[in-house]
Amino acid sequence: MRKSLKVVDQLKKAGKEAHLKAKRTKSAYEGHIRRGCEWLAGYYLTTDTDIDPDLEDDAFPTPKHSSEDDPYTDPAFRDAFCRTPNKCSDKALALFMTYKGFHEDLGQSTVEAIQSAFKDMWEKCDGDTYCGKWHFDVVKQRWEGNPAKSAEVDDVLKSLRHKANSEDGDRSHALPMSKDHVERMLLWSKNECPSIQIILEGLRQISQGDSASFAGLKMDLEERKLVTHHLEQIAFDTTAWTLWTRCFELVKLNRKEITIDPVLVNRVDQLTNFNIFLKNRKGWQQKVNKGLTESDMRSNHYQIYPRRDLPGSDAFLWLLVWIKWLEIAHYGRELDPDNCVFPAMGANGVVQPHEQLSHDTVQKWISEATKGAGIPGTFSTHCFRCGGAQYWFMFAPVRQRWPLAKVRWWGGWAEGENRNTLIRYLLDELYCYENDHSDSMGPISHEADQSLAGEAALVRPISAEELREVHVSVTSDVQGLRADMDSVTETPVPLTIKIPTSPIAPSTPTCTQGSLVPTTTSVPTQASASPHVVQPTSTTGRSSQQTNLKMPLLPITNHGQAPSLSHTKTGCGPPTHGVPMAGLLIPDVPVQNSDGTRHSKEESWRDIIKHWLASDPARGLHTPLKDWPPEWIQGKNRVFAVKYHQRSVIALEFINTFDSNEGRFLAAYPESEHGHTKLLTAINNARWECGDAVTRKPRK
Repeated sequence: MRKSLKVVDQLKKAGKEAHLKAKRTKSAYEGHIRRGCEWLAGYYLTTDTDIDPDLEDDAFPTPKHSSEDDPYTDPAFRDAFCRTPNKCSDKALALFMTYKGFHEDLGQSTVEAIQSAFKDMWEKCDGDTYCGKWHFDVVKQRWEGNPAKSAEVDDVLKSLRHKANSEDGDRSHALPMSKDHVERMLLWSKNECPSIQIILEGLRQISQGDSASFAGLKMDLEERKLVTHHLEQIAFDTTAWTLWTRCFELVKLNRKEITIDPVLVNRVDQLTNFNIFLKNRKGWQQKVNKGLTESDMRSNHYQIYPRRDLPGSDAFLWLLVWIKWLEIAHYGRELDPDNCVFPAMGANGVVQPHEQLSHDTVQKWISEATKGAGIPGTFSTHCFRCGGAQYWFMFAPVRQRWPLAKVRWWGGWAEGENRNTLIRYLLDELYCYENDHSDSMGPISHEADQSLAGEAALVRPISAEELREVHVSVTSDVQGLRADMDSVTETPVPLTIKIPTSPIAPSTPTCTQGSLVPTTTSVPTQASASPHVVQPTSTTGRSSQQTNLKMPLLPITNHGQAPSLSHTKTGCGPPTHGVPMAGLLIPDVPVQNSDGTRHSKEESWRDIIKHWLASDPARGLHTPLKDWPPEWIQGKNRVFAVKYHQRSVIALEFINTFDSNEGRFLAAYPESEHGHTKLLTAINNARWECGDAVTRKPRK
């Protein structure tokens, strides 16, 4: 049956409302409009008792007489932010943007978002009536166009841009993360966490079946937190730089989107690789909605190969290491298909397998690493996408640089997408690079303006003068080496080296103060097949239950010696805080959904009751909290004690005191609408007043 035109028109409006803008964009726009309406309404006070003394003369008086010279006394000004604009809408929007940009000192992007929100609202008001430039139609005697496109609003935007440029004139936008930067950040992480190198060696031995236990590894909770933090950061950074991902694309990556074929991963030839499917790549959902073509079926699928020539961005190595570390050190099992590859870690060192990393955490990591590595400039979470794209387009070695078509495919840019994006990422940077003559006084200029990214200077034949300089340099080095050889003493030296024992140590190790592994032993060089190979110790211990994936060969530092796992804060005795049992956790609240959103705070107490009475395997809780044995919150598991006690207080108050009556419970504790923390405080206060067993008076 055919629909009437009126019904079809309603379907059109509903479809545009649902799918024209992304959910996040619509939510942001609604917030800007709501705050604008509240701001404007605050200036129109109806009674003297409503007057805010802090406003003083800022509040608009209730208009009695309109004045053409004073539009703010016009009665229409009160309704300037309605869905149907009026003659005062452009002036009201300009004032609101001025207040946000100059008085509250918000950023340029925020003010531009405010303008876009009101522009979008008014464009959908009455067909094409309120689209285009804001103007007065003399014939129709009415205002038409969009108030957000008025000259007054444009002037405010220009003023804010000039303000931003004057305050951050040197360079206010975020920089790309170059190859040199990621390598320096990796070196900084290894210096901050020396345990990383020996953890790599231990994981390699486990993956090869040489040993399968960290029982001999003396590691306390703080040390495990430090290792986990740096391994996750390294894996995230290298993967983001390799795949050119935006932050929200990578934090949503699940284990099922990584295909690891043991046959391919364990190969030793150039075909060694595994596959990543970026399901949440921006624009992918639009392709799905439009219908996938044959070429689209392979887009967003990336084969990751070892890159020993790019140690700071070797996603093949660091992603496998990170997954193996999660499975062995935290979960005690293989990752489930829906587990986050980059999960959040709580302050107690417990990883939440279904909770994604937050944008703020990633930004904090970047700022911390760049500062620690001595890298100047400002870097956002977008820096890996910019840096990776620019490297392969213009900074990679000659004959390894990618053409624009390959760059577009790897970065996930659609064929019909605005070309300005690629121009901003690549061509503008290339133009600046080729017109940079700051190295003119150097002995060798890169001559970037003579060829694409200066390739001509890299492939031209060597000149006689340059060959002479090389000869002089080599000759000088040889003469210095001869002088050093002449000064060597002829006194014989025992040919022994100190090799630390494997991190997979015997059951009765001996320790030195400040070391987390057994003491080193003196071993003759001939006892080992090669001075660069650390011989494994006894293979005592259970065999690995994980997939037998061999780790890539790991570099051995310190001239053939494996690094020792030591930490200045830790002694040889019992750990200060034991590592909790693998796989044990209490889900955070408000709980996080699969799409990254969270339940509202007013639902937190209900989630706590559910977790007390029933398991939640999807979020890692396999046993209801009411059935937890005491040893799960004692000893090495005491990191869960405070959290468990807080959940029990709320759950038992609801179940025992109020007989699971939700109405009575909410009437007694209206604080539940503001989250479980305020609810817990209210319950403790009530118990204190009633004389129940509370060790100390709760904080208000």
